[in-house]
Amino acid sequence: MDDQYKKTVKAIARGLKAQSRDPRVKVFLSYLYTSDIFNKYLDTVLTYKNVSRAGFSVLHYLVLNGGSMIPTVISKKTARSKYSVTRVIDTLEKMGLVERLPAGKDRRTRRVRITEKGLEVVNNATLASRARLCANVFRTLDGKRLTELGDILKDLRINLFSLMEEMDRD
Repeated sequence: MDDQYKKTVKAIARGLKAQSRDPRVKVFLSYLYTSDIFNKYLDTVLTYKNVSRAGFSVLHYLVLNGGSMIPTVISKKTARSKYSVTRVIDTLEKMGLVERLPAGKDRRTRRVRITEKGLEVVNNATLASRARLCANVFRTLDGKRLTELGDILKDLRINLFSLMEEMDRD
């Protein structure tokens, strides 16, 4: 490696270290690292019936919204691209967990509906494992800290959705 390369690396490293002293940046980085670890843990734990985390998320929203939704709404609720949601729905449909149905007179618009088999997967996998998963993940937090964390995460979600809507308008 040449000297200029080493100097550039050191300069960037100094800048990153200086920036990480800002409490917002420090919390942001901590959140990202925690999120990566949390997602890896979920990937390991949520392997029920070979349904992905994204698949569980779609099934979850379908149940909470009366059993059926249009893909665009699923995309917004799950904060995933329409393409990504379509791929997840395709996989769930092949597994027999959801079905696509006409959504009114417009033949291009389809509703996604959770099937009986999908309901069974949600009931068997989600309810039992969610309690166990939450107990394990949050065992170091008492009720007060859990409530505070929940409130903070809700505030962040609202702000992030607002920022995403602003970006869509631009």
